[in-house]
Amino acid sequence: MKLRPSWQQTQFSWRNVLWIGAVHLIALAGAVPFFSWQGLIAFGILYYVTGMLGITFCFHRLLTHHGYTAPRWLENFTALCGTLACQGGPINWVATHRVHHAYSDTPRDPHDVTRGFWHSHAGWLVNLRCDIRDYEDYKNYAPDLVKRPFFVFLENNMIFVQVILGGLLFLLGGFVFGKVAGGFDLFMGLSLIVYGIFLRMVAVYHITWFVNSAAHTWGDNANKISDHSKNNWWVALLAFGEGWHNNHHAHARFARHGWYWWQFDQTWILIRCLEAVGILKDVVRPVLEEGTRSQPDGATAKT
Repeated sequence: MKLRPSWQQTQFSWRNVLWIGAVHLIALAGAVPFFSWQGLIAFGILYYVTGMLGITFCFHRLLTHHGYTAPRWLENFTALCGTLACQGGPINWVATHRVHHAYSDTPRDPHDVTRGFWHSHAGWLVNLRCDIRDYEDYKNYAPDLVKRPFFVFLENNMIFVQVILGGLLFLLGGFVFGKVAGGFDLFMGLSLIVYGIFLRMVAVYHITWFVNSAAHTWGDNANKISDHSKNNWWVALLAFGEGWHNNHHAHARFARHGWYWWQFDQTWILIRCLEAVGILKDVVRPVLEEGTRSQPDGATAKT
């Protein structure tokens, strides 16, 4: 992958700083006063919908690495879920991640861990590289996605779809789960917004960022590859299997990141179930060679 000339330029992103700061502030300030069990359930459901269905299943293993093929309706739905994670639209997210793999842990990597844990975790979003900030540049890293009108719509309307979700949660909390007979329960409406939008976004932000930072800092270099990627069990638990990151960097197209029974990979379980009922096709998976820890590059197996 050839980088755009603007990769060497960075710009302080007030937009990212203000947005991420505001989301964290609202989440922390509202967590206790607006606690409800209904809000916590909304948090849990949307944590999986946006974090696993959206980011790990769609943005990462499907759109970035083409680890399997899915019907168009499922691609579109899960891309919407990923956009609701508010980590950028599908084009920006995929473009950034493809650059990361092409230049992992080198100065050309957007979240190069050799520049420090904070930089790889979230600092790279503060001083943002121009080639992954400006659409006219980063679209060149994901030309396949630019051809999809729905993906372009999501790219341009990330906040809009989040506002729509927030409105639905507000109405659901106020009218359906509220305790005000025949009226609107403002507390419950706000509870679902605080937990279903703001606290959920904070959790999914840091879980995703830990894959870039913690899973490039602590763990096992099981495959003896040259970058700093690690297999990290606790990141894998939090990030739906993404923490088996050294496996992933060794063979990026493999849809299964946890290669062994003890490497719990929630996203792989979902992929396997959808494959079993015929929804997913052409699933790229590792062939485990007895007595070894690494797999032949690009190998697949039918089960």
